[in-house]
Amino acid sequence: MVVIPVEELRELGIKIFKAQGASEEHARFLVETLVEANLTGHDSHGVHYYVMYSQRIEEGHIKVDEEPVVVKESPSSAFIDGRWTFGQVTAMKVAETAVLKAREHMVAAVGAYNCNHIGRIGYYTEWAAKHDIIANFYVNVGHPAVSVHNGLGKAFGTNPFSVSVPTGSDTPFLVDYATSVVAAGKVSVARAKKSRIPRHWVRDRYGRVTDDPNATLEGGWLLPFGDYKGQGLQMASELLGAVLTGSRTGLSGVTTPPSPNGVFMMAVNPEAFVGLDEFKGRTAELLDRVKALPAVAGERVMVPGEPEKESKERRLREGIPVPDSTWDAIRALCGRLGVEVK
Repeated sequence: MVVIPVEELRELGIKIFKAQGASEEHARFLVETLVEANLTGHDSHGVHYYVMYSQRIEEGHIKVDEEPVVVKESPSSAFIDGRWTFGQVTAMKVAETAVLKAREHMVAAVGAYNCNHIGRIGYYTEWAAKHDIIANFYVNVGHPAVSVHNGLGKAFGTNPFSVSVPTGSDTPFLVDYATSVVAAGKVSVARAKKSRIPRHWVRDRYGRVTDDPNATLEGGWLLPFGDYKGQGLQMASELLGAVLTGSRTGLSGVTTPPSPNGVFMMAVNPEAFVGLDEFKGRTAELLDRVKALPAVAGERVMVPGEPEKESKERRLREGIPVPDSTWDAIRALCGRLGVEVK
């Protein structure tokens, strides 16, 4: 494991994507979302994507010179064609459009298709909450990796869900998780570290319990979290993220491009209800009461969003830990692109 200063990782990423034809604006925003994922402790959606996205650019799946466009619109809705540019660029256009419409019309719904992998979806809902808008995000992953409850084999993607709420502080309430037990990227991180995984994460190709992170590369699959409850939210993300937007479903049988996302965001302006100030005040009161509840020995009660804040504060000081194999792959990529590494 190596620890890399944040700015070094950020500037290196910008050089990597600019060397492949991305604009300064797109490269900076893309890298910002990936580094932010590492800062907040979500290494599964962080800088290891420098290599994977570069491979997808080389294969023609990511169109670095395209821009997402609105193809259908009403006062409170929009439908966006991502045109296969960086998924993060498309997702941010979804969030910005939804927030603008919710400010004016109180509620908004925005979807996107032809969208590459958008990274950590909490980035977009948290951004909306920091702009005083409640946001729900449903995302399907059109690459099956997860079984259904009582099912054998891969059916759907990890299909993440996120909701974020303004709280009156600089830390919004933030829920962001895959509807599988863990994100596929966490298995990839374990693989890069050459470590075993908890035995409730995946099954091997024969449906057997395993702690081998390579099992998902050899015909195995991830499990939905919470048994049938996880499957319900998994399928909600599939229906809203993919079916509603016309994006590729996990059961389509199509495998290219790899891991596209169907994206659907709902945004709500608190002014349509009790009002923003009262909402923030009552939210802060509720969160304080939750954190004041007694905790089990050796632990403390936290609310969603706090772990990310604490991780970010620590890693901004100390740097970002990167597995040796991931850092070696990034350095090798830089060598191929002619990008200097410090």
